[in-house]
Amino acid sequence: MNLHEYQGREILNSFSIETPEGLLASSPEEAVKHAKIIFEKTRKKSLVIKAQILAGGRGKSGGIKIAKNLDEVYQKSKELLGKYLITSQTSGKGKLVKKVLISEDVYIFEKKSIVEYYFSILLDRNLERNIIIYSKEGGINIEEKSNIIYTEQIDPILGLQLFQTRKIGFNLGLSKDLLSKFNKFLKILYKAYQYYDSLLLEINPLIINKENKIIPVDIKMVLDDNALFRHKKYTNYNENEDINDLEKKAIKYDLNFIKLDGNVGCMVNGAGLAMATMDMIKLCGGKPANFLDIGGSADRERVKNAFSIILNDKSVKTILINIFGGIVRCDTVAKGVVDSYSKRNIKIPIIVRLQGTNEKNAKEILDNSKLPIYYTDSLKEAANKIREILLSL
Repeated sequence: MNLHEYQGREILNSFSIETPEGLLASSPEEAVKHAKIIFEKTRKKSLVIKAQILAGGRGKSGGIKIAKNLDEVYQKSKELLGKYLITSQTSGKGKLVKKVLISEDVYIFEKKSIVEYYFSILLDRNLERNIIIYSKEGGINIEEKSNIIYTEQIDPILGLQLFQTRKIGFNLGLSKDLLSKFNKFLKILYKAYQYYDSLLLEINPLIINKENKIIPVDIKMVLDDNALFRHKKYTNYNENEDINDLEKKAIKYDLNFIKLDGNVGCMVNGAGLAMATMDMIKLCGGKPANFLDIGGSADRERVKNAFSIILNDKSVKTILINIFGGIVRCDTVAKGVVDSYSKRNIKIPIIVRLQGTNEKNAKEILDNSKLPIYYTDSLKEAANKIREILLSL
C-alpha cells in the first residue's frame, strides 16, 4: 500500500526522526489556519504548499508551491485543492488533489549551504533481502543528474551493521563530526522501515543544512499489503485515489483483482494461469480488462462476487472464464457465474474453458442457464472466439 507524504512524516516522527514542520489541510481556509501556526512556530517568511497525491514529479508539474503570506497560502492552496494534477507518473487525467500539506520551508536563507542526497531502503526480491540505495545527489531530476549510485545489501539475520552505516557516510562524503549523528539516524530509519513491514522507504531529498541537521524533506513509503492487519491506521483504502471502485469492492471481498485498460474481462484460478490467459488475450488482438485470480479455495459466493465485479466494468465487451478444476470445483464456478449473471439485464458473451473436477456438471448448469456462452477446450480455441467476437462489435 502506498502512503502519502504526510503519513510517511508521521511514521518517522513516531521514531523521533525530525521532519519539517507541517500540517494537513483539505480546504483553503484550513490551509490559512495552519499556515498561521507554521509561520509563528518557524519564524520564517515563507512556507511550502504540497499537493498530497500518490505520484512523483509534483515539483515539475505545479504541485508544490511557495507562499510568502497568508493571501498567497489561500490562493495557491485553492489552485491545487479539487483539481487534477498531471505529472510524469500519472495518467493523462491526472490525480485529484484532496489534501495539501502546509510545510515549513527548509531551504529559505540556506539554499547555498544545503546539501541534497538521495536515500532509499527497499526489498530486492531477486536478492531476497533489503538493500539501501543512495547517492550524493538528490532532489528534482535525480534520474537524470546522478552519475554515481551506491547500494548496500542488508543481511536479514544480522540487520544493518555499524560498519555499513559508516561506509554509507563515507561514500556520501560526510565529515567525521557528522558521522556519529548519521549512523544513529540510519539505524532508527531502518528500524522504522522494518517495524511497518515496508517494501520501500524513499527520501528525496535528504538534506543536511549548515547546522549539520539531517532533514528528510520528501518521504515516500510503501507498506506490504499482507501485513496491513498489523497497521490498521493505514488500511483506509477509501482515501487511496490509486484504487478505483471496482478494486475497492475486490478488497472488500478479499479478491486478487487489478483493473486494466482493456475490453476482455477474465476470471481465472491461479496467478500463473491468469498471466498466461492475459498473454493469450493480447496475442489474439484483445486487451485484458482486468487481472482476477479467484484463488484455490473459492466457494460459490466468492465466484459470484468476482463475476459481479467484472460485469460492473462498462469497458468489458466479452468475458473469458478459464478454470482448471482442482481444489476449486468447476460446478462451484458455474453456480457462482449463474447467480451473478442471471440477475442482470445484460448480454455480454462469455467464453468458457472448464477442465477438471466436475466439469460435466458445470457444463450442464451453464447450459440450463440459457446464458450467451461459448465453450472451448483449449486456449487456442478461446483466442479464436475472442477475436471473432471483437471483430463483430
